[in-house]
Amino acid sequence: MLALQELQETTGAALYETMEEIGMALSGKLRESYKFTDAEKLERRQQALLRLIKQIQEDNGATLRPLTEENSDPDLQNAYQIIALAIALTAGGLSKKKKRDLQSQLDTLTAEEGWELAVFSLLELGEVDTATLSSLKRFMQQAIDNDEMPLSQWFRRVADWPDRCERVRILLRAIAFELSICIEPSEQSRLAAALVRLRRLLLFLGLERECQREEWICQLPPNTLLPLLLDIICERWLFSDWLLDRLTAIVSSSKMFNRLLQQLDAQFMLIPDNCFNDEDQREQILETLREVKVNQVLF
Repeated sequence: MLALQELQETTGAALYETMEEIGMALSGKLRESYKFTDAEKLERRQQALLRLIKQIQEDNGATLRPLTEENSDPDLQNAYQIIALAIALTAGGLSKKKKRDLQSQLDTLTAEEGWELAVFSLLELGEVDTATLSSLKRFMQQAIDNDEMPLSQWFRRVADWPDRCERVRILLRAIAFELSICIEPSEQSRLAAALVRLRRLLLFLGLERECQREEWICQLPPNTLLPLLLDIICERWLFSDWLLDRLTAIVSSSKMFNRLLQQLDAQFMLIPDNCFNDEDQREQILETLREVKVNQVLF
C-alpha cells in the first residue's frame, strides 16, 4: 500500500491539468482536420496557462521568488513576467481597461515561441538557473526524438538530477502544451509517445522511497532496487537465469535473497498497470519470480 501512496503523491494533482490532452493522445482522438490560426494557437496556450495558474492558486497559492541580479537569462526573465501577468489576470476585480492592458502585455510576451518550459520550470521549482533550463530543453527534445531508448536508460539520465520528479513533471506539462495545439498527425504521435515515456518514468520515480525502504529491509546496497525494477520491466521476456544472476549480485545471504523475492513479488503485484509494457507482463514477471523462489539455490 505504501508504494501506491507514493505514486499517488507523485502523480496526483500535479498532473491534473495535462491529463485531458494525454488521454486524447493515447486514445487516438486528437484533432486531425481543423487547422488553428496563429491567434487561436496563442489563445489556447494562454487559456491553458491561466487555468494552470488558477489551479495552483487554489491548491497552495502561486508565488514568485524575485529573480537574482546574476540571472539575466532572457527566457527566464520573460517567463517571470508571463507568470506575474497571469497571476494578475486570474486575481479578479480588475477594471476592463486594466484587464485589456494586462492581456495586451501577455499577448506580446507569449507571441514568442518556447516560453512554456521556462514558465513551468519557475512554477514547479520556484527558482531556476540557466544551466537547469538548458538541461531541461535538451532532455525534452531527446524525449521527443528518441523513441527507441529503453525506460531504464531514461532513468539513468535523470538519476543525478535534484528534484527529479518535479523536473519530469515540468517536461510533461511542456509537451502536453505542445500537443494541445499540434495539428500534424506525425507530430501528434511523436509528442504522445514522449508523454507515455515520461509518464511511465514519473510513475517509477514515485516508487523511490518505497524502494529505499525495501533496500533497508533486504540489506541491499543503496540505489540498487529501483534500477533493478526498471531493468526487469525493460526485458521483453524475463528469464529465471537472468533474474537469478541479478539478484545474487546484490544480496548478502540466502535469508536476504528470500526476503528480496518476497518484496519483489509484493511490489509487482501492486504497481499500476501503466508501469508495464503490456497486459501480460505483470503475470509473466510474477511467474518468473516464483519459479526462482521454488528453484532457489542456497549460497
